[in-house]
Amino acid sequence: MSGFKISQTILISGLLLLASLSITSPLIAEDTATNTTTLSFIRPSDVMTLGQKVRLSVDKAEIAKLGQDKIVVFETTKGKHKLQTKVGFSIGVPNVTGFNGAKKFTSKVNLKEDQHFFKIVFKAALMGGKHRIIEIDQAEYEALFAKI
Repeated sequence: MSGFKISQTILISGLLLLASLSITSPLIAEDTATNTTTLSFIRPSDVMTLGQKVRLSVDKAEIAKLGQDKIVVFETTKGKHKLQTKVGFSIGVPNVTGFNGAKKFTSKVNLKEDQHFFKIVFKAALMGGKHRIIEIDQAEYEALFAKI
């Protein structure tokens, strides 16, 4: 008789555990779903940097190499992140883009919304320009996307 009571207690405990997990797991899933954000990057055409491919990194991890009129969509967690562009050796206009390509650009952002839109534009300089990452609104992103 005591063996039956023990197995009955284990069975009831297991059922209660499964029931509690089925209630809390959707809450945990909702919490992680709202903690992510989507980053959409677009690189419009620029004659000055026609031969350059921009290496785009989020938190020091390269996510894409963007050529002219290209886009990339990336999902990450909300919060503070480091965005970076780099260009290796490339063909460009000397003394504007620099003989070895554009300089590295780094930007720190705090991502709070579900979606963020960025454009990558080249800012010329005498000793080497930079491919800057500029946050834009969805309407501007869609207008640039329509030109591709």
